[in-house]
Amino acid sequence: MAYRTRMASVLAIALVAAVAVASGTAVAGAKTEFRLSNQFPPSHHVSKGLVVFAGKVKEHSKGAVEVKIFDSAQLFKDTEIVEGLQEGLVEAGLVPVNKWSGMIPAADVFEMPFVFKDLSSIKKFIEAGAGDLLDKEFQKKAVKTLFWVDYGYIQFFNNKRPLTKPDDFKGLKMRTFSSGDADTLKELGAAPTVMSSSEMYMALQRGTVDGATTGMPAAVSRKVHEVQKHMTEANYTTAQFIVQANLKWWEKLPQDQRDAILRAGKDAEEWIRGVIAQSETEAEQVIRKAGVQIHQMTPEARPLFVKATEPVRQAFATKSGELAKKLIEMGLNVK
Repeated sequence: MAYRTRMASVLAIALVAAVAVASGTAVAGAKTEFRLSNQFPPSHHVSKGLVVFAGKVKEHSKGAVEVKIFDSAQLFKDTEIVEGLQEGLVEAGLVPVNKWSGMIPAADVFEMPFVFKDLSSIKKFIEAGAGDLLDKEFQKKAVKTLFWVDYGYIQFFNNKRPLTKPDDFKGLKMRTFSSGDADTLKELGAAPTVMSSSEMYMALQRGTVDGATTGMPAAVSRKVHEVQKHMTEANYTTAQFIVQANLKWWEKLPQDQRDAILRAGKDAEEWIRGVIAQSETEAEQVIRKAGVQIHQMTPEARPLFVKATEPVRQAFATKSGELAKKLIEMGLNVK
């Protein structure tokens, strides 16, 4: 009931746009306006990237297409956006890729351990065909990919010792952010505890857990660097987002408008990747300056971690099917 009430409010907010979308096929030369739902606040770098996207859409379409961004989950929360897009309640939206895992299990490939190596690996993986393979699955569910949004990597923090090989994890109590991440830590020999980011600092400060998995920018914002001695920069898993559109709405657009939107998406992808790289670098400097010992995973150590976590990837492929197996192979083979 609460969900339906919220949907009614959403439709009331944007009734004019909804009527326009339902009115039929867009006419070449006619101006198009569409809504983009975003759960992040306007100050977030992803939100700023969406503003770049909107500006580029207007530029590449020569003013024929305009994007109206609704920040801070004004339209949909991250748990609602997939259904909102499928039902045509909004034209476009920012989607956490893992919100597709129930319908498209292979989409969780981004959260598998040690599949990707660095910030450039995701781009290479998507452009090597993974993006097209996943988009085919999304379109079967009435949604079209517009562009991908990188979010950065997860690292290992702890207060006991350097974590440079799998055996170093044995006996450590580690905070984790998801059940999938917990599986990775178990294979490495740690004792994982799923815990929200808001609880993480206090647990680390009190010694309830010995360490935590989180990204460097998040570690700085949560002040993890104040209560930890070691960080291993492993880039072992990543969060990924995607901007998608309702497929029926998309197919009604003139081809020149579709081309302008996709071109703008490529521009926004690159802008966001640049910001992510900068934020990672700045966060690492803050962590290092605080006295945390940063350990880079060596080329010799990485294969040991890949081998140790193979059961996690095998279980994922077995559960999620041939597409998942193919995507993992593609990711591991990215140079």
